[in-house]
Amino acid sequence: MPESPSLVFSFPPFRLDPSQRLMTRDGRPLSLTPKEFDTLLVLVEAAGKVLDKEELISRVWPDSYVGDGSLARNISVLRKALGEGVIETHRGRGYRIALPITATPAIATPEPLQVQEVATSLSARGSAVSKASRWRLGIVVASVTTVLLIVFTVFHFFRIPAATARNTTFNANPVHSVVIEKIGAVDPLDEGFKLVKALEPKYEHDVALYNRETNGWDRWRIRTDDQNFYYRPLSAAQKDFAMRRDWKLTCVCALEEGLGFADISFGPGGARYDMQFLQEGHQYFVALGQQISPKYQWAAKVEFHGVSDIAHPHTYELRFDHITQTAALWIDGRQMSSGYRGHHQFLDDSGVMFGAAIYGDAERGSFVFRTVRFEVH
Repeated sequence: MPESPSLVFSFPPFRLDPSQRLMTRDGRPLSLTPKEFDTLLVLVEAAGKVLDKEELISRVWPDSYVGDGSLARNISVLRKALGEGVIETHRGRGYRIALPITATPAIATPEPLQVQEVATSLSARGSAVSKASRWRLGIVVASVTTVLLIVFTVFHFFRIPAATARNTTFNANPVHSVVIEKIGAVDPLDEGFKLVKALEPKYEHDVALYNRETNGWDRWRIRTDDQNFYYRPLSAAQKDFAMRRDWKLTCVCALEEGLGFADISFGPGGARYDMQFLQEGHQYFVALGQQISPKYQWAAKVEFHGVSDIAHPHTYELRFDHITQTAALWIDGRQMSSGYRGHHQFLDDSGVMFGAAIYGDAERGSFVFRTVRFEVH
């Protein structure tokens, strides 16, 4: 990301030096990862201005596509390092540094002498040498000037196509990686997701779920008397990038009632891959969806009682192999099924999806998420 190496930023008791990649509090260094430092630098450079999430993400991760969850995690770490009140959240807008910020020039580095300055310096010394030496010096200066003129001319005529190529590449905004995730008890709406039925009257929008073992909030629940889910679409470039590489969809989650799901959709032109979690009597299953309407059908259906373990949710993964164009189901690091090719029944454009639905005799769907993550590298 672009930095400001010529400036040092002070907002007591903090001091940030971009050229040294150093952040201190009362003179003592603070330990930050590179992306945490970059996030703080962008906020500090704004000098109290509110920056929206999209601008922060584009500057901190200029060559990658990441979800709001990565930014939210960095902000959380910075708040712990700096203390409460230093970084303000303006809901619906973004973040800002609340302390007054002063920017001062860093110690300047002497600039190298230009060709003309070298010639002038040498000419001044020439008063102590012979005319022959001055004559030879004139020839050297003239030769250097001629060479520089030739280089400038060649560069002038041949740099335009190169610059055009560079600009074309930049404007194309190539995708180098994709990471979209829902983390812990953070509101999915704050992580960039949308709720498909935001106005559903019987939808319960829980703030978080408390974990007594860790004394903290680490999960999120969605409940519905029909079907409801969060979603975040992929761009055309991200879809193309993902289908030409191996990707992974992870869900650390558990079922309370009805049916839960974590899906990735490459529609409307591509396939959709569904991980579905369901209860039938006293049995619990992880299923790979092949049809939803008029009734559910599955490409695979694996019995796993841990589906209902709310206190200790298990890790479920769909791992896609771009060579075979198939996905495999893994539970807690163990492969349970393979050869899944997704389905084309619903050609929507929802991208990453996770939610709940009614199923069987259940009067409502209730599903708990700790992590949902889609990643391509």
